Amino acid sequence: MKLQTKYLFFTFMFISLFKGYSQTEEDYRLIVGVTKFTSLDIRHEQFANMLSERVLDVLNQQNRFLVIDLDGTARKEVINKAQENYKSTNWIEANKSINAEYTLAGVLTSVKFIRLNAGKGYKATITYTIKIINTESGEIIQNGTATLSSNESEIKLTPETALESAIKTTIPELSNYFTSSFPIKLNLVRIEKEKNEKAISVLLDGGSKVGVQENLVFECYYVDNSLGKPLPRIIGKIKISKILSEDFSEAKVSTDGKEIYSNFKEEKKIICKNIEK
Repeated sequence: MKLQTKYLFFTFMFISLFKGYSQTEEDYRLIVGVTKFTSLDIRHEQFANMLSERVLDVLNQQNRFLVIDLDGTARKEVINKAQENYKSTNWIEANKSINAEYTLAGVLTSVKFIRLNAGKGYKATITYTIKIINTESGEIIQNGTATLSSNESEIKLTPETALESAIKTTIPELSNYFTSSFPIKLNLVRIEKEKNEKAISVLLDGGSKVGVQENLVFECYYVDNSLGKPLPRIIGKIKISKILSEDFSEAKVSTDGKEIYSNFKEEKKIICKNIEK
């Protein structure tokens, strides 16, 4: 009896571990590496850290990204290179191991505190710059730079809480910036229409909430893991024809409808990523 119980326990643990591995393996959200934010004024480094945490919150709330931290060497290189639009072969080759598709770098350019009410309250203003870098190419992506400034922040009891209030006023613009600047990656969840085993239109698991718009073109692929490392296999292109809701869109198949149909019927996980202009 004890032996049987022990066998069932280890069987359950193995299944749980395998299931956890599979779920991780199938998470194809955009991978974003985040550098440590810096400040133009060394006295404001602690405020740059505060800003970084808030920006990470916004990234995670969108549920579009797997966010990773970069090691110290890569982080230093990214911070240095983020100050200009660049393409450096040496930097690219040295940092391909990062595994992040995109890198986010931030610089706090200005922080000011105003003391009010005879020293009983504070207001703060903040300006900062965010840059999104394609890790593979080392280039800042189109619309990948944004400078944000606070407005109409609240009076608070301490400088720190006043700064939190100032950062909060930039969040709507920051969220829109992420939505419009990062490429969109979605799952193909259903073939809506087919003819002679050729996909005509498909359903995607993303809509207006993640910035999907009509006429956006997506490249469809599945990930081949048979070689020990993930290898994307491109199987066709689609074009958004209708936004159905915040969470779903419909697209017409532009090329290789038979490839898309056959791979979907083989239950391969098909990912669709919009093509950068």
